[in-house]
Amino acid sequence: MKREFFYILLILFIISCKGKTNFEKPEDLIPEDQMVNIITDLCLAQGATTLNNMDLKKSNKYVFLVYDKYGVDSTRFASSNLYYASKPEEYKKIFTKAYDRLGKMRNLYTSEGDSILKRQIDSVNRLKMKDKVFRPRE
Repeated sequence: MKREFFYILLILFIISCKGKTNFEKPEDLIPEDQMVNIITDLCLAQGATTLNNMDLKKSNKYVFLVYDKYGVDSTRFASSNLYYASKPEEYKKIFTKAYDRLGKMRNLYTSEGDSILKRQIDSVNRLKMKDKVFRPRE
C-alpha cells in the first residue's frame, strides 16, 4: 500500500512539473527586432555604468536613456520581456541576435583600436630610426 501511494505521488509530482507558463500577449508588445535593439543597447548601458564619466563619477542613468531612445518605458519593456521569456525559443533568438551584434561591435572596435595602436608604434619606430640615421658621429 505504501509503495502504491509513493508511485501515485511521484506521478502527480511529475505531471505537475510539466506545466508551461504562457503569458498573454500585451497590447503594447515591443516588436522582436526592436527588442533586439533595446537589449543590445541595455547591455552597452549596463557596461557603461562601471566606467567613470568626465566628472570621475559613476552614473547609472544610462538605462533610462535607452528607454528614451526607443520611446519605451520600463513597464512596457518589463511586460514585453516577460512575454518573450515565456516563449523560450523566441527569447533565445532575441538574445542570440543581440549577442551577435555585440560581438560584431567588439570586433570592429578591437580592430580599429589595433590599427591605431599599430600606427602609433610605427610612428615611434620611424622617429627612432630618424634619430639613429641623423645622429652625428662622435
